[in-house]
Amino acid sequence: MAKPVRKSRGKEITPIGEGARLVDQYFDTVGEAYLRHAPEVDAHKLRDWRPKLWSLTRLNPWYGGLVGVHRKRIGVGKDKLVWLEIGLESSPTLLLLHGFAAAKEHWLPLLPFFAGQFRILIPDLPGWGESGFDPDKQYGLEDQTERLRNWLVDIGAHKVNVVGNSMGGALAGLLAARHPQLVTSLVLMDALGLPGKEHTSFIDEILRGKNRLVPRDPVDVIKLTDLVFHNRALAASAAFFSASELIHRRDVNTFLFREMLSRRPDYHKATFENVVAPTLVMWGTEDEVLHVSCAHEFERLIKRSEICLFDGVGHLPMIEAPFLCAQAIKEFIRKSI
Repeated sequence: MAKPVRKSRGKEITPIGEGARLVDQYFDTVGEAYLRHAPEVDAHKLRDWRPKLWSLTRLNPWYGGLVGVHRKRIGVGKDKLVWLEIGLESSPTLLLLHGFAAAKEHWLPLLPFFAGQFRILIPDLPGWGESGFDPDKQYGLEDQTERLRNWLVDIGAHKVNVVGNSMGGALAGLLAARHPQLVTSLVLMDALGLPGKEHTSFIDEILRGKNRLVPRDPVDVIKLTDLVFHNRALAASAAFFSASELIHRRDVNTFLFREMLSRRPDYHKATFENVVAPTLVMWGTEDEVLHVSCAHEFERLIKRSEICLFDGVGHLPMIEAPFLCAQAIKEFIRKSI
């Protein structure tokens, strides 16, 4: 069967593979529908917005003292990137990338199970958490992937085992596809980027311009945590700790969501089907954000891949099942390096 060809201004250009076609299709159907219906963000609100110090960030010194986590930064002001680091530089490097409306602290439950085995890097992605946000910059997946690559080079991390959740999974996959010399192994955890055979009610809402990932009041926060957690007790706890920050970031997060969907990956460049690193596709079977059928598409498309499903777990396995999640990651990395 002939490969699909992308057209521009009536002129044929480079044929694209199935992976690039699926990624492009995903952003066509989901992204463009959302952008048609969702409201624009007030530019003045974005320029006037300033970050605040919240409860999760205040945990860093306390938690770091227990397990040896160090908070580091590079750059200043709107250009700064902040990350947590643990372990020796001589150890294999493990890079953990958070998802949308999340932060580096979401990976903390895994750290006790990794201590002493890896050099672990956990950044707040640019625009998120303690890292800088600049409304005049672009925050598409292409932009974020290159920022990650440049940061890794700057800090001397030339070989990484990368784990990405949700939006962070899309970035991890693109990093592995675009910079194969940099990525030793890849774990895609409930990752954004490919359409499954089925989709969730959340995706139906996105198609109508509604986004539960950007809460605007306490009731919306409860709807968000109920969406991402299958465990109701964890959902209630997360709502309590994160409500103020999520509401404070509502305009910034709306902007970042639009950036993620409007600035789609370049289909001329390598995408998920071009990943050569050994890949573990990890998913919660009760994920109400990205249907578990997406996991099977990643497994089918990436040649050196295997799948690991967690029953009774939602969109954030590292929080709902940290021990099982860590064990699966460690075993996979051991046999991949």
